[in-house]
Amino acid sequence: MKTRDALLDYQKTVKDTEQYTKDLNLTEPISAIALEIECTNGATSNKGNFISDIVTKIEVVDGSEVLESLNMSQLEALQFYKTGRMPVMFPSEWGGGSQRHSVMLLFGRYLWDREYAFNCKSFTNPQLKISLNKAAIRAAAADGFAAGDNIKITPVAKVFEDVGAPSQFLMAKQIENFTGGSSGEKRVDLPKDYVYRMILARFWRQGYDIDELITEIKLTCDTDKFIPFNRKTKQLDTEAFALFGHGRVKHDIKTSHEIAFRLIFNKEPSIFPFVETNNLFDILGVTYAWSSEGKIELASHAGAADATDRQVTMIEEGHAPHATLPIVFGRPNMPEDWFDPTTYKTLELVLTQAVGTSVCEIAAEQVRKQ
Repeated sequence: MKTRDALLDYQKTVKDTEQYTKDLNLTEPISAIALEIECTNGATSNKGNFISDIVTKIEVVDGSEVLESLNMSQLEALQFYKTGRMPVMFPSEWGGGSQRHSVMLLFGRYLWDREYAFNCKSFTNPQLKISLNKAAIRAAAADGFAAGDNIKITPVAKVFEDVGAPSQFLMAKQIENFTGGSSGEKRVDLPKDYVYRMILARFWRQGYDIDELITEIKLTCDTDKFIPFNRKTKQLDTEAFALFGHGRVKHDIKTSHEIAFRLIFNKEPSIFPFVETNNLFDILGVTYAWSSEGKIELASHAGAADATDRQVTMIEEGHAPHATLPIVFGRPNMPEDWFDPTTYKTLELVLTQAVGTSVCEIAAEQVRKQ
């Protein structure tokens, strides 16, 4: 097999709310698009505000037809659940520093999958589009991302040179997003057009586990004629943890004694703070790490709490990146196990809600013919 990397742009500077667009006019099949996105923090700090938050949509389109569409948090989680490894990402809250996240938009089950890849020639005008909003969490300022045009985008197409064009690729798209309620059911209509490999559910509110927000998940076909699953969210997450394991990232935070900060991982997180750059005589300890949130202890040798924000480096490990849950159908890499919905008239995901004001997003990875 012969492959090559096609550099589509290098650190292309884009504006705060600009939509980056790049034609995909390659003649060979694309196994994946590797994306690197970088932005500079404000002069003081940038707490709990990731590159993943400001990249609101990553799409592949053909005119008005949307072929891929996820936000960066979803895509980073999807890469973890497809490869078993976290994307290369450097979240940082430090003032004046930069954040840089890389992620793969994989058109196959894995990189260089000969059976599933994107064939640009099958479409009229395929394009990569990336939507941005630097103020998604906080306005660009000294305590957010820095003001000015400082978002830089580098996309690289991973291209087959000597493989015949596959007839299909894996298409990942967000289907629904909503604010979770404190009770009742939320019913989400799912498309019935293509075979499902995976459903990706994101339930996020800092300080809560995903299974505290949505307690049960049911997939029903033709009003319960066939029910592929009807499960407690906690059980589904336990199975996902056993199947995919935990991830690890290096995470720079700016915090003081026992002040809560945001984590990448929602379930079973562990944090290991090991460098404090501003006051090297502080003693570091962990107060807790759970539910997308952590606290550390910063104290002098005399036991006095340090109430001044300090720059701390830590290793963060855990499961459910960005509070996402994968629901796979059978063996993830065996197409004969995947779920075919095309014979049913209705397909619904039924979610039991328990805590309000939560971010809820449902995405799916399906087999798209081309």
